[in-house]
Amino acid sequence: MIAAALVACGDDHTAATDAGTDGAADAADGSMMPAPCWPDTLVVPKGSVTLGTGLLGFEPMPDVLPLEYGPQGGFDLPVNVRMFGFDPGDPHDIFAPSNPRTRVRAFFADTDVPLNYYAKCPFRYAYVPSAGGGYEFDGGLGVIFETCWTSYHVIGKRIRIEVEVKDSSGGYARDEKIVTAAAPDGFFPVKPPSPGCVHPLPRVGLEDF
Repeated sequence: MIAAALVACGDDHTAATDAGTDGAADAADGSMMPAPCWPDTLVVPKGSVTLGTGLLGFEPMPDVLPLEYGPQGGFDLPVNVRMFGFDPGDPHDIFAPSNPRTRVRAFFADTDVPLNYYAKCPFRYAYVPSAGGGYEFDGGLGVIFETCWTSYHVIGKRIRIEVEVKDSSGGYARDEKIVTAAAPDGFFPVKPPSPGCVHPLPRVGLEDF
């Protein structure tokens, strides 16, 4: 799943035409320092987005959502997004300027500690028509957790998932849901108690905006 892989990439400060995460543009003052990939102040309320789940099509978000154990050696939650009032972009061109920005993040609901710490930047990818009206994310998304969060930390925990969408005109909408993370249906390693993630985690080429 291309989209799922993109959610895990973080920000690599590549060109703004990168079809993965949204590369940070140079600062407007000409300093050549990377600017934030998503200036939070430059948004205008527009349309609406609804956070759900479903890989074969958008489904309402349940109260209890089973985790997945992925090839990255960690856990993720399968989500989908339905939006209204936005240009869906061009699903045949991953570089189309009209493709909206989407950012999905997850936090422990009780502490607000992030589970996907490096998912600070959005990615640009088009949406497709949804059977329920509006547009949805084709194939769904995987909110991929840092691998230092083990089964001990996440199974049975309340997790707040938030989605933000912004289009090329600065139009912006968000939604969030709180779910209880259930054990995956398939194989996953059961690990003993551990401290979990300690942030910030060292990673070359990434900056904390």
